[in-house]
Amino acid sequence: MKLLLLLSFISVSLSAQKYTIPQNQDYRERSGFYYSYNQGRKVCNWIGYTVSKDDVEGSKLPLRSFHKDSAELMCAEPNDYDRYGYAMGQLKPRGASRNSTSDMKEVHNMLNVAPMDMAFKKGAWRILDNMIAGWAVVFDSVFVVTGPIYESKHPEMIGESRVNVPDKFFKVVLVRNGLDLGAIGFVLPNKSEANNLQQYSMPIDSVEAKTGYNFFGDLPEYLEVFTEESIKRDMWKDGSVSYKLKASFVKTKQCVAAEKSDERCTSETDCVTQNCWKHGCDIQNSK
Repeated sequence: MKLLLLLSFISVSLSAQKYTIPQNQDYRERSGFYYSYNQGRKVCNWIGYTVSKDDVEGSKLPLRSFHKDSAELMCAEPNDYDRYGYAMGQLKPRGASRNSTSDMKEVHNMLNVAPMDMAFKKGAWRILDNMIAGWAVVFDSVFVVTGPIYESKHPEMIGESRVNVPDKFFKVVLVRNGLDLGAIGFVLPNKSEANNLQQYSMPIDSVEAKTGYNFFGDLPEYLEVFTEESIKRDMWKDGSVSYKLKASFVKTKQCVAAEKSDERCTSETDCVTQNCWKHGCDIQNSK
């Protein structure tokens, strides 16, 4: 996995709420995530959440049905996706909710759903979520904000609710462990051929330019600039203090990655990111 974060050796205090909400944005909360809902598009503008080692190692099983949110009157319904050829793509993945019954229920809330190309959902989007799950094993704090990007003035719409189909999706990630601090962003087209994560990785300020949001804005100014402006792809695993320390104490455990079925992989692994050889290989496909 050569997708790397810019790491600094400065310890700062991070708040889950602050770093999972774009600066100056109104938000609401469900169990396990914060969100901003767009009633016109019937899709969230963004969803922010944290991912921990416990979240990806937990034993809660994914549900097989989705529910309309009871409080958002304009929320889309599961049958809006019937016969349109789009998957109900989850902004926060099931694999980040395995440690809580209430969190697992809420990732099946239609607030957490956006129309995704089916191959994209099972391919690049799943691989990215699996990679972040591996970071949650290595690092103590992982903060994620993700959502849709609309470039077309007249996006495709599906269902009676007229759910807008995104052109792209963004995901920004801030990680911290001890003295390690870094951030990376991704903007991926909502297409089946989006399969090279390295190609779609970028500094946080590049994602901000595409979305209009200010991510991780409560960092001290000198650290915010430091984490936003560049990515060092040549020092992620081997250069990370956290990776080196934890690699010395790794034990064989069950893989934390999600299969295409969204079930947790049953393979055993002794990789420090706790992804098995199969999922480690597909994460490393851009080496």
